[in-house]
Amino acid sequence: MHRRFRIGRLGCGLLIISVLSFLSLGGLHAQSFPAKPIVIVIPLAPGGSNDLTARVLSPLAQEYLGQSFVIQFRPGGGGAIGSNEVAQAKPDGYTLLFGHANCNSILPALEGRGKGPDDLAAVARIAATYSAYWVQADAPWKTFKEMIAWAKANPGKLTYGNTGTWSATDFSWRWLEMKAGFSSRNVPYDGGAEGLVALLGGHVQVGRFASPQSFPHYRAGKLRPLAVAGNQRHPDLPDVPCLAEEGYDMKGLGASWKAFFAPKGTPRPVIDKLAGGFKKMTHDKRAVAGLRKMGDDFDFLGPDEFTKAWREEFLGYKELVKIFKK
Repeated sequence: MHRRFRIGRLGCGLLIISVLSFLSLGGLHAQSFPAKPIVIVIPLAPGGSNDLTARVLSPLAQEYLGQSFVIQFRPGGGGAIGSNEVAQAKPDGYTLLFGHANCNSILPALEGRGKGPDDLAAVARIAATYSAYWVQADAPWKTFKEMIAWAKANPGKLTYGNTGTWSATDFSWRWLEMKAGFSSRNVPYDGGAEGLVALLGGHVQVGRFASPQSFPHYRAGKLRPLAVAGNQRHPDLPDVPCLAEEGYDMKGLGASWKAFFAPKGTPRPVIDKLAGGFKKMTHDKRAVAGLRKMGDDFDFLGPDEFTKAWREEFLGYKELVKIFKK
């Protein structure tokens, strides 16, 4: 009996030493991190909101993290391909995903594709992007209500361009069809850049796009907003109502955010160092001004806060799956 106790105590001692050694190694790694450029994987095609935001942040990487960013685009599968690549990368902080709600919250909840809160480690949320429902400047509808009324009177004729099947833009449109009682032709594109080109080219009649990619065309007089997605108006579109004012409130779901993720198992000191650098970038006047030019704002959340909000959103979508997949 005494021998068993001694062995058990020895085992506990070895376990404690192993844990302390791991924590010590993680701390030592964080002290020297980063010692080389950091690869940022964007799981969408170039030209979208994530790409444009990354361009604002990249010039500040050397200043606030001590190393530059290497941007790599891995589009496909609604963002699942790039997310999977990062989830399988070495958890050392040198490969990060610049992900979004579509592939890191909605797809995992609905179809098990992409990577969600069980598969990646949250580093920081950078922005919760304002997005709006846009039409061409010469579209016949002057208000969101007029467009909905036309869609009800002409079942299946309104064409809507989403940014990927089961993306936030697709999901919110399906929800809107259900709540408002109309049907339309819902066309998927591989990201916001392709969807926006389709709207500008007249291939679809309406689309929901983030401010950074849509505002230049709005200012050029090519697009017109009908409603802002979500529960508040856009500061640069004070006369445009939000969806909640139009009578459609998704209770926080359907948001378009952008965030950095690391592979599971990345040492917490490394995640904290990355998060600290990103926070400084989002408070830098140069970055703030750059994003404001695109009609967007930073909305930073650190790893703990964002992990909590991310999981709550993920579970909310899992509940809505029961409605759409009956």
